[in-house]
Amino acid sequence: MKLFGAIALYVAAEDILRAPRFFEKIKRAFGGKPDLRTGRVRAALEATAVVEATRDALRKIGVTNAVSLVIDDTVLFHDREGHADDLGDLFLAFHDNESVFGQGFRELRLAVEHKEAGLHLVLEIQARPEHPKDAAAARMLVSGRIEALTPRPSEDAEAYRKRAEPVATDPKALELYRLQFSALVDRVRDALAGAMPTARVEVEVAEPRIVRPAATPGDKVEQSPTARNYDPYDHYYYSPSWMMADVFLWSAMFSMMSPPHYAVVDSGNHYQGHTDDPGIQDGPTDAAPADADTGSWWDGDASTGGGADGADAGGTSDVGGEAGGDAGGSWWDDAGGGGDGGGFDGGDFGGFD
Repeated sequence: MKLFGAIALYVAAEDILRAPRFFEKIKRAFGGKPDLRTGRVRAALEATAVVEATRDALRKIGVTNAVSLVIDDTVLFHDREGHADDLGDLFLAFHDNESVFGQGFRELRLAVEHKEAGLHLVLEIQARPEHPKDAAAARMLVSGRIEALTPRPSEDAEAYRKRAEPVATDPKALELYRLQFSALVDRVRDALAGAMPTARVEVEVAEPRIVRPAATPGDKVEQSPTARNYDPYDHYYYSPSWMMADVFLWSAMFSMMSPPHYAVVDSGNHYQGHTDDPGIQDGPTDAAPADADTGSWWDGDASTGGGADGADAGGTSDVGGEAGGDAGGSWWDDAGGGGDGGGFDGGDFGGFD
């Protein structure tokens, strides 16, 4: 079972204008005001401010285990050895390159991991200064797994079943983990809002997801970090043994008298329905996903409205809205407001102008 959350950050931004065409130049010469807006905006984001604010927010909630920092496809930090409490090392690695990336950048990704209350979590913030109008300038993805349901190295199927069954078949235990995860996502949101006082920070989705086992188990489904179905936990901690867990949990979920209202996704993290939908168990194993698209978070056209039951916001939760349906779009294109919702003020914490 996956636990997946997304938090959107909206900051002040200015319209990106295109060059006027011939007749628009004439119109302007006669006092007219042609509309030169491109539908895209440029937010006042600096890499230094993003890294510092994220570091401060994560430390506030006790998350200090860094995984990686990538800016404009350049890897500035990667914890290959799995060292603990190395968020400071990540910041030092960034500081060494601050003269190059401290201000202007195209895309930033900062990932950390955290263990809490029986959950193993990966948190990744992604930011781009230039993005479509009314879209989030950055998003924090929170993806986790329940450690009691995580297959261990060299553990056979029978040993895994005996260890995981008490949790997998207990609706109260699963609900407790769901509540713990939702509370963590809320804490992350509050910490980010405190570290970025002039930004608008909203939870788009926070939900458990059951993976429908594939009819023919295959290799890892590669996901671009900019894809709307991107799962950072799968990206950093993929293991083939999760296929065994998917099969077991799928069976355990439908052995319950009344399955809880959890999202159903395929191995690529595409939404397919909910566990309490009529006929969801008997549907084709390789059913076409409701959000089957190859779109990027940054490009395309969609309408998330907050991620509810939709094929858009990378999520299916009932948090923040009703079904949204344009496949092929991006988190960044459509998140329902906020391009003008206050800015990161550089006077407050050194960089969001």
